[in-house]
Amino acid sequence: MQANKQAVQQAVQQAALRSILGWVLFAQGWAVHAQQAAAPPASQPLASQPPASEQQANPQKEPDVIANSRGFTKRTRRLGETGVKVHFDVSYCEQKDPLQLADIYMPAAGDMEHQPRFPAILAIHGGAWIAGDKRLDALHCRKMAQQGYVVMAINYRLAPKHKHPAQIDDCREALRWLHAHAQEYHIDPDKLGVWGYSAGGHLAALMATDRQAQDPPIRVCVAGGAPCDLGMIPEDSRALAGFLGGTRRAMQDVYSKASPIEHVSSDDPPILLYHGDADELVPIAYASKMHKKLQACGVACEYLVLPGKSHIMAFVDTKGISTTIQFLDRHLKP
Repeated sequence: MQANKQAVQQAVQQAALRSILGWVLFAQGWAVHAQQAAAPPASQPLASQPPASEQQANPQKEPDVIANSRGFTKRTRRLGETGVKVHFDVSYCEQKDPLQLADIYMPAAGDMEHQPRFPAILAIHGGAWIAGDKRLDALHCRKMAQQGYVVMAINYRLAPKHKHPAQIDDCREALRWLHAHAQEYHIDPDKLGVWGYSAGGHLAALMATDRQAQDPPIRVCVAGGAPCDLGMIPEDSRALAGFLGGTRRAMQDVYSKASPIEHVSSDDPPILLYHGDADELVPIAYASKMHKKLQACGVACEYLVLPGKSHIMAFVDTKGISTTIQFLDRHLKP
């Protein structure tokens, strides 16, 4: 019996690791695709390099490169005709780790001074806490920005070099930075939300349920494909050892504190969970269990099941993206 149990645990562990590897490879490929899709056509100059005719007509026009509050400059680019402007590689942390950078997507809305301030979303990429990049979410961020959101897509320190809680600490730092720079980016500081998928969904849900006193209020959370209950990991599996420092049997308290489901309470913000019912990496049982806990605590929660969608396909599913924007609109727009 013990031998059979060990064999099952080993099979689960191997399957998880294969799935993680597949997600990482997908993430790398999708990031390249997203970056290419976001770039303006070759025939269209960057906003910071207007054509000669425009330079002559507007000799005093400022380039789309501005200095942030710490004196760094950040590249910006207008994404073709999409109505979105992006500030690339903005440092959001005093530690200045190479990974603590963000891309900030903004509606290119003309005269900002006379327009209402935008709600803002912190976007957190997936990649099993060990890989991934902010550009992975470029298309999602662009779609949200097109609908009137400022979206801060972040990189954060990765395991195994940086173990938990480095990832959630960086997310909190980024949200505080976003709140502190609300005026600079024409943001309504009272309308902040978090969004993430996979490991990013886990971090978004953890931010929404385990709030710290110094964190600005989170008005809404969207968590897709998120492993919200790390207590479901087999006790002796080392699938998350690189992220959390060991097995669940050896580090039960760490796994519990890192599980969003353990922090759910009645004062949590509205949360949208979406998940593919054919998810081979994060089984849909994670989402359904989280949904039941949120309901039991009286949290405003919506749960979208994407039939036949795997972990990767649920990430790119158009219904997931459109439902996300509708949910954000209901809670962040008048």
